Amino acid sequence: MEEFDVLVLGGGLAGVSAALRAAELGGNICLIERDPIGQAGFQRRNALFIENGILPSMSWEDYKTILNSETERYSQLAGEKLNAAGVSVIEGEGRLASPTEISVQKSDGEHLLLKGRSVILAYGSVSRFSSTLPREDGIVIDIDEISKLPALPEKVLVVGGGPFASETALGLNRRGCKVFLCYEEKELFPQMDSDFNVEIERQFKEKKIKILPGKKLISIYKNGDELEITLETGIKFSVHQIINAGDRAGMDDNAVAEKLGVRLGEHQKIFVDDSMMTSLPGVYAVGSSAGELTSDTLSQEEGKVAAENAMGKKRILNREWVPQTVRLVPDVAYVGCSMKTAPFQGFHPVEGVFKEDFTGAENMSFPKTGGKYKVVADKRSRLIVGVQIISHQAADWMPILLLLIKKGVTVGNLANSITSEGSKIRGLCEAARNCSRALKSP
Repeated sequence: MEEFDVLVLGGGLAGVSAALRAAELGGNICLIERDPIGQAGFQRRNALFIENGILPSMSWEDYKTILNSETERYSQLAGEKLNAAGVSVIEGEGRLASPTEISVQKSDGEHLLLKGRSVILAYGSVSRFSSTLPREDGIVIDIDEISKLPALPEKVLVVGGGPFASETALGLNRRGCKVFLCYEEKELFPQMDSDFNVEIERQFKEKKIKILPGKKLISIYKNGDELEITLETGIKFSVHQIINAGDRAGMDDNAVAEKLGVRLGEHQKIFVDDSMMTSLPGVYAVGSSAGELTSDTLSQEEGKVAAENAMGKKRILNREWVPQTVRLVPDVAYVGCSMKTAPFQGFHPVEGVFKEDFTGAENMSFPKTGGKYKVVADKRSRLIVGVQIISHQAADWMPILLLLIKKGVTVGNLANSITSEGSKIRGLCEAARNCSRALKSP
């Protein structure tokens, strides 16, 4: 029996991140994956967002060829990183056999039993379909299937809120589909403040994406090649396809883990604490193995946190301190507390907001929109505790802003930063100045 410090079951983004971090800490690590490393997650995240060499007139078939090529390249690079880090990669169907063992069935029929001091479960999740939204091949599908579609639908309903559903809706819209976006929450991004949700929804409407917030799906009636949709408020419309980009459920393997002592919640989701440990000591779960789709940044951070704890370090995950970026037009990003969540962290929040409009020529190739910036500060300490941005530079600024927050930068520090005319950071500085004025108000 081969023995390792950490066994990682699953080679998606969270699993690879966990394996690399554990190896970096000096561990003897083994990663078990049935499919090419990172392939499924990469295609889910990028099915509609590969831009390299894309022409507006390119067919869906040609586009998929490029997508598949980029997927193979990503998988190869991930494998090379693991190899360079000294991580042993075993191809095969893995399953938790005990709190310290994983059994592996290889494609050639060979069976292995691997032993580790700790185990990290990173094998993902599946879409959950309800009684009012049952799965049907080619008709009602999940976002994992988009890259396999022979053709894109003329009219499509995307069900779900948050980053994945929003990106799916925009990606389909950019490929020429008429898109309806339906979600049960009142706001598309519950993690962000209401004024930013209003701005994001306004931009979706400008792109002719029909937003249907706070609506439940009541019925689907198949009428020829169209699906007649009825929502709970009596809203009716027709589409050719439905894509479920919302609820997830745990994999069947979770039932095996449960028999060994891993506690499961609703829809077979694995419960974890802030160290990413399950109810079974020494067994961790990361990424969507806990039943929820997670962003690239959150998947990687969960993997790192689990790896560090598995290697004997003490670290907890605060999800609010993980930068989130959503690929909209312009990008949407946030980190830290919002005005809604800051009180739950013990802060007395005050906000500063700045919005700038783009006034360029009509024939410019990029959208005629500027940015919106919000700085959230604690009234007592005057420390910045959160930032929300809608900007083409949002993704670039998030890691830096998180570092500033962690270093204890005050509103005054950011407000008084020296910036040149037209600087990309100007919007953030203006938001900080407005926040500073709000802090001085009685």
